[in-house]
Amino acid sequence: MNQSKTIKFQGHEYFDDRLFVLYLCKGKVDPESEGLIATTIYHDSAPEEYIWCVVTYRNYNRYPLYRIDSFYNKDDAIAYIKTIEPETPLISLGGKPPQKPLSYEDYVAWKKKNNLRDYDWKSLYTDGGSSAREIIYQTREQFKGVK
Repeated sequence: MNQSKTIKFQGHEYFDDRLFVLYLCKGKVDPESEGLIATTIYHDSAPEEYIWCVVTYRNYNRYPLYRIDSFYNKDDAIAYIKTIEPETPLISLGGKPPQKPLSYEDYVAWKKKNNLRDYDWKSLYTDGGSSAREIIYQTREQFKGVK
């Protein structure tokens, strides 16, 4: 997982100062069924027809899902990451985002300097498995649509 020294905040042991980590992956949104919309995110192989997902996970054990944003275009998903990631709330700021966020390039340098790791899906799956994926069910109100 991330760093060996964790930070206790609001009853959880966070891997580092960040409350959330973002993850870019391929996904598929399935039509509504029984009032729910299913988004499948693929970690290692995706079907031919896919969209891009930016998944926000809480930065502690088992990486609980916080939200998922879906995009038709990879460039749009990356632009979203570059806008949102530097605004990640930090424990050192009492769980609030920085008042003056770093540029994305400076944020990436800050992560590297502090040896902060991104979401590691492989740590959650058994070695030797294949077709690692998650299925997230959301209500129509929770689903943010595909941008």
